[in-house]
Amino acid sequence: MGGTCAPKLDTISAQRQRPNTVLMYADEMGYGDFGAHNDGYVQTPNLDALIGESHCLSQHYPGSPVRSPARAALLTGRYSHRTGAVTPQEVRGMDRIATREATIGDTFKAGGYATGMAGKWHNGALDARYHPNPRGFDELVGFRGGWADYYRWNLDVNGLTRPSDGRYLTDVLSEEAVPFIGRHAFDPFLLMVPFNAPHSPLQAPDVIVEKYSGMDLSRDVALTYAMIEVMDQAAGRILTELEYQGLDENTIVMFTSDNGPAFMLRSDQVPSGVNIDTTRYNWGFNGAKGSVYEGGIRVAMIMRWTNGLPSGHHEVTNLIHFTDWLPTLAAAAGIDMQGDLPLDRNNVLPQILGEQP
Repeated sequence: MGGTCAPKLDTISAQRQRPNTVLMYADEMGYGDFGAHNDGYVQTPNLDALIGESHCLSQHYPGSPVRSPARAALLTGRYSHRTGAVTPQEVRGMDRIATREATIGDTFKAGGYATGMAGKWHNGALDARYHPNPRGFDELVGFRGGWADYYRWNLDVNGLTRPSDGRYLTDVLSEEAVPFIGRHAFDPFLLMVPFNAPHSPLQAPDVIVEKYSGMDLSRDVALTYAMIEVMDQAAGRILTELEYQGLDENTIVMFTSDNGPAFMLRSDQVPSGVNIDTTRYNWGFNGAKGSVYEGGIRVAMIMRWTNGLPSGHHEVTNLIHFTDWLPTLAAAAGIDMQGDLPLDRNNVLPQILGEQP
């Protein structure tokens, strides 16, 4: 997805008045991992500002308390056990979305949208049939497995390997997402940015980690919060580019997490001498990743669509699920669903707007 930003647009052509969608989601970010939710311990100024001008869903649930099934539900609009992606065990092929399934990429591509992904796939890591490109995404810069080192990464660029240049991976993903927006400023587009932060390994730039180490936080939590702050900066770059291109009002911007936070890691997932217990504030919810208590399956969703939703901050208390988003976003774009398999949920725009209970 490399390239440079196109010149700023003064107007948006009539042919592309259909809304764009930018869907960003973190990996194992808890409800309490936003600065706005935990008295500012973690610094997330860009996401906090987005909260202030968005519809915020306070009863929002992913498709699973673990990542691959959760992502499958988001991508297909169907419960994960239907899709074939039932666990994150990629070596056994248990992370794969079956080829019979139509994805959000398939639907938007068939509807005339440019489709791109910058980030973590983890819905078919080890077989080319399950690569994002044949699953509806025209462009991929990311990785297909369950995790990547933040400095020693290898990225998949539309099937070709790009070795690490030493930059921090979260920064790289946002820096690949930004030019996608510029290239498709005159086309309706769907851009998915599945970050891998704050998933292990716990790695972050030292200068940011040290700031949190001075807050009477354990080293493991300081690392986690630093990873989240860098991700917030990455989200800020994407939001800034939308504004620069004159697309911010006609773009549905969303930010969520694939499941609750991981509170117990392995020793090989943390630096030497760092505690493997990353338990931290999570809005008082019980449980964490892997648990069906609220702490494992209740995640924030921030949704801003200036041209389609009332402006300002609004709390939406309706129960909304990952499987709702594909039919909802397709309805907002005015495009037809692909595939002949039944969806498990419906368009929830009337609920978000408060028009129906």
